[in-house]
Amino acid sequence: MVFALSGALFASCSEDSDLDIIGEGDVRIGMGVKLKNSGVAGARILNAGLVVQSGFIQIKKIELETEGVDENGNKFEKEFELKFKEIKKIDFNRFDSEVDFFINIPSGNYEEIEFKIDLIDNRKEPSIQLDGTYTYQDGRTVPMRFQVFGDDDDDFDFEVELEADDDDLFFLNGVNNPLALFQIDAKGWFTKVGSFELETADLTDGVLLINKDKNKSIYRKVETRIKDSTDIELKLN
Repeated sequence: MVFALSGALFASCSEDSDLDIIGEGDVRIGMGVKLKNSGVAGARILNAGLVVQSGFIQIKKIELETEGVDENGNKFEKEFELKFKEIKKIDFNRFDSEVDFFINIPSGNYEEIEFKIDLIDNRKEPSIQLDGTYTYQDGRTVPMRFQVFGDDDDDFDFEVELEADDDDLFFLNGVNNPLALFQIDAKGWFTKVGSFELETADLTDGVLLINKDKNKSIYRKVETRIKDSTDIELKLN
């Protein structure tokens, strides 16, 4: 299965005073979102003419659930709800690997940290948007736009779990601030969409527009892939 998000954890990140910082504590986790270069060498490509170049997601809030052991050896479970001052819109492309915002949490010995990223429509824009091109078999190229108007639908929220191997604990402090880089495999979301469907899709003002109202059959296939791939588990080695 091609997951919607994949992550690389624990590369040190630098602080940027212009970025949003949510939460409290001396551990600062840098969060970044980018597009992933999708594709398996030698695999049959159903939609070879489809290219995703950019897009965005809009985040309502971040929910954290943590489990670990405190300084006295007692197990703890804590939940945090972290909100931005305004809805956080994150633009991304495959070349951008910078930090988009920071989450602060307390130092400690952790067994598991679960991030839930709640998406939401805002200012008449969708929760998720992808922009790119589609090149027809006859060589013509048109703009492509995919939109998810989730209307605060929990099915489109991303959940990411971080845990150590073999149920070990991992220690986080403010010395080496980690980076969580989430790669959106947008091309992978179209895995079940065939070239014939794209070749015969309707255009809206010259754009191959895909949403719940336009090219519905393609939208439903991509929507299913997104909902099936919003959970991912990251492990510390």
